[in-house]
Amino acid sequence: MGMLKHRTFNADRFLDKLQGQEIILRRFVELWNGRLGLEPASLDVPLFKDYLVNGDGDGKDELLESLYMAYDLCTERGHEDLVAACTECGYAPDGNGELPVECLSLKVRAENEDAFTLAYDRYNLWRAERFTIFRGKSPTGIADAGAASSAFQAKLAELFKDHKNSDRVLVRHYQEGAYTNFIVYHEKRVKAELIFKGTRMRPKVSPTILRPAQQDFISYNNETGQVEIEAGFEKEETTLRKAFAECCLKDEDFFDSPGSADRINLARIAEDDFDMPVDEDHSAFLAELHFNIKQTHGPSFMVRSKNVMETLEKNHLRKRLAGGTIRRAVFKIMFPDDRRGKRIELSGTNKIKFKRATHAEDVFRYLRNWGIVID
Repeated sequence: MGMLKHRTFNADRFLDKLQGQEIILRRFVELWNGRLGLEPASLDVPLFKDYLVNGDGDGKDELLESLYMAYDLCTERGHEDLVAACTECGYAPDGNGELPVECLSLKVRAENEDAFTLAYDRYNLWRAERFTIFRGKSPTGIADAGAASSAFQAKLAELFKDHKNSDRVLVRHYQEGAYTNFIVYHEKRVKAELIFKGTRMRPKVSPTILRPAQQDFISYNNETGQVEIEAGFEKEETTLRKAFAECCLKDEDFFDSPGSADRINLARIAEDDFDMPVDEDHSAFLAELHFNIKQTHGPSFMVRSKNVMETLEKNHLRKRLAGGTIRRAVFKIMFPDDRRGKRIELSGTNKIKFKRATHAEDVFRYLRNWGIVID
């Protein structure tokens, strides 16, 4: 669930974008302060490629990891996150907006680590999508998010030491409206290849880089006391939830009172007056429904349609829902800046899946208004 699948890094394609922008490459290399055995002043793209294949130096592993992180952001979404993070940090690396994303990403990494880190955290949270919801005892603010984050990191390091054989855990956080978002980066690593097209004379596959393999996410809304958690492994969800409650809200059992996991009411869809009102420039529909009805042989149905509610009516199934069991529902909500729509999948009493780095507040507001997420 929280396990990342890494794209193969085609280093040629990435580095060729830096032709004519060697100053960015030189600034990036200067971060390692002479620990690479490279001379930044005369560095160009071919020399840097050669270094990645044949060079060494005690900072090389760190350089490779940073290079890979810069590459991770080279997608349409990563580009948006870079621009947004730079704006938030009051930093303008690309005045006229002309730099290709490869150059922008490496430039931000070289010049403003805070902006780069914020973009990277946001991008990772956007890729997270399977959350389990819990409601706390009351809407409670996190007194000092920085101090809480440090305490949370220390606590997780202690808890994971025994069964992960590593106490290296990094917790980062950022604020977004009523939400404080925490990203837990684990030290457990996977190998990812860096590829060069190469010639017959030169190796095709070059250094194997160790990458962080697991990330967990916690998104806490201080106005509702609700937390959404994505854990790489289900058994770690409890560990994360309790440690978060203890370190950030000073009460280990904050999310453990009766009913705290009863957050989703799919039976609401079966009620006669069920409706899905949204704001003027938004639209919403039910795209998929899995349900059982009370009948001999216990039939189950899966209806997928551009408007499930209307399809159920036309096939005389709407009335049949009452008294049955709705197991899973998928809503689509369209926003002006997201024409394809946001797909929100709900199941059980507290499982929700959607890409939540944008419009999370709108999504939850609608689900509460519709009576699907219990207030």
